[in-house]
Amino acid sequence: MPRRALSRAAALASLSDQLEELLGRLAPDVAAVETPFFGRFPKAALALAEARGALLAVLGRWGGEVVELEPARVKAAIVGHGRAEKQQVAFVVRHALGLGELPAPDAADALALALCHLRSALP
Repeated sequence: MPRRALSRAAALASLSDQLEELLGRLAPDVAAVETPFFGRFPKAALALAEARGALLAVLGRWGGEVVELEPARVKAAIVGHGRAEKQQVAFVVRHALGLGELPAPDAADALALALCHLRSALP
């Protein structure tokens, strides 16, 4: 069923199921999650909060280490300042990982989050 056709509750359940499947298949040691930010759009903030809650519930049941990082901290660690634009983050991630092309904005954000945690976890 196309994602748009799902009710909000069904979409959140699907998101949770997909994360549980990934955790089972990949068996990570840690999950890095971005802390929420507050934008100008209340409906978008509510949807983000619902999705984040569904994912945190899955991560809570998973029982592994969950690290939460602020967006500005991630940007500062990756680009050098906390107010970097998405395009700047994608550019640095591309070069840091030797990617052939710029990752999609959401993928770049996720990769930056992982890189930031990895860099902070290294001795």
